[in-house]
Amino acid sequence: METRKIRYVRKLSGEEALEHYIMVMKDSLKLFPNPGVPFSLKAGKEQIETQIKIVDCWCQGPNKPHVHYRIDVAPLLPDFRTHYGQTVTLEKIDDSIYEIS
Repeated sequence: METRKIRYVRKLSGEEALEHYIMVMKDSLKLFPNPGVPFSLKAGKEQIETQIKIVDCWCQGPNKPHVHYRIDVAPLLPDFRTHYGQTVTLEKIDDSIYEIS
């Protein structure tokens, strides 16, 4: 029996590509460790320790502040470059290791 792989797939916005992060949508948080809990992220031979960060946001106006969740991928540069419209996949390898492609 084949085990089902846990994957998060996202098409990057211009801001995500420029600032080298991947936004994690609220309904997909269950695929990752809780925000603030470290995990490893692999890109090819490179591996970094990272976490989901909570970022305050007012993109819906000052009367509707909320938070966004993101994973910083800047430490993977120059091995993993991001660009607008790129589709990235984060696949769970084990409890604390994810691979990005």
